[in-house]
Amino acid sequence: MRQQHRQGPLGIDEQFSGTAPLVPEAHMETHQLSFTLPGTPHAVADARHRVLAALCRWGLQPGSEVLDSIELASSELVTNAVKHAGSKHVSVDIRLCGALVRIGVCDASHQLPRLRLPGAVDESGRGLLIVATLAARYDVELTPTGKRCWAEFEVPSETYADARAASAAPALPLSSRHVPF
Repeated sequence: MRQQHRQGPLGIDEQFSGTAPLVPEAHMETHQLSFTLPGTPHAVADARHRVLAALCRWGLQPGSEVLDSIELASSELVTNAVKHAGSKHVSVDIRLCGALVRIGVCDASHQLPRLRLPGAVDESGRGLLIVATLAARYDVELTPTGKRCWAEFEVPSETYADARAASAAPALPLSSRHVPF
């Protein structure tokens, strides 16, 4: 069984077994966006802007804490893919299903990232730690063409700019979530 990660005390990850897949109910509105970018440093800002724009179009309130967290995590995931995978292209998937946002970044490397605690003077190595701290859940999965790193975020109902959107986004227990792309 694939191991998934969740943040433990002091930000260090813990291992736990897989959970049941999320099956969207008929009344849950689902939005999804996928795009591919060149594997260059410019991809980071482009991905961040596209993710933010999509989530705002889908009803999330600009400037909310969860939106800021998703924006930062998406930047870190794309940065890691560009910096460490050496892929010609990076693909980004974002999905909003009810009260859950999932961001996934695919690259062509089969090398799995490691969560580590960088030293105080290290100039890099904090990306996955930042994702682990911000996300409700995160994981990495090998794919036939490389890997997918993903993170999930719970969206509080007050984060929706439109109260009608909030009522269509019921909260789901964390233990029942897994949204495959």
